[in-house]
Amino acid sequence: MSSTRHLLICFLLLVGVSSATAGQGAEYVNSYFELWLKDHRFSDFEKRRNGIFFPSKGVLLDGEINEAKELKPGQLYSVESRISVTFKNGRRLDDFVAGAGTKADEAFYESLQNFCLTTLHPIYAELFDHSDPHVRKQWWSVRGVQRRVFLSEWGHRGSPIPEPFQKEVEAAFARELAISQVSKEIHWVKLVVLIDQGRMKQLVVTVDGERSESLIKKLASLAWPMPKDFSMAKLFFVVGEV
Repeated sequence: MSSTRHLLICFLLLVGVSSATAGQGAEYVNSYFELWLKDHRFSDFEKRRNGIFFPSKGVLLDGEINEAKELKPGQLYSVESRISVTFKNGRRLDDFVAGAGTKADEAFYESLQNFCLTTLHPIYAELFDHSDPHVRKQWWSVRGVQRRVFLSEWGHRGSPIPEPFQKEVEAAFARELAISQVSKEIHWVKLVVLIDQGRMKQLVVTVDGERSESLIKKLASLAWPMPKDFSMAKLFFVVGEV
């Protein structure tokens, strides 16, 4: 068992999932980030009480539990964690990642794993390593200016979205961003899709943590494949600053 996982288990045992509320768990989330960075042989950071600080960029990474639920007593738990990046000018970007498990610690740990697998790498690539092999790097035109774009691999539960359609979705994002009004700062975009029994149950697009109704409408108009069983997919990407 890793030291990070041991910390998370101890925390959930101490507070109990029913009493774990927003604002708790920051120490354990930040310890997870610390070990993740060390595992990637990155050392230009300071672990502080309020998060992980990157002095070369003036950027703070922090997180905590946003919500914890016992869905089925003693059988199924969900934990949503908040992850934030605060820039030196005070601008803050938030993301919320969820995990589920038969134990509370499993749900908490999965929420952080989900963040690191599909979210942290594109952010890390834009801020510190434009050659990070864990992400897909592309160049997209945004109002005539070429911008770096770092995309995660698609995350799936249940039936995966076919790869050709994944590319179609990404091309739709590129078309919309080409005429968007996004600033020259770093931005991040997340898509979450839930399909069940051949019906679209949920399609949400956020830009910098805020719902984008225009992008939701555009993406929903695509001819999504509708598997008869359960399908959940997530795409996260970062648009680099210029």
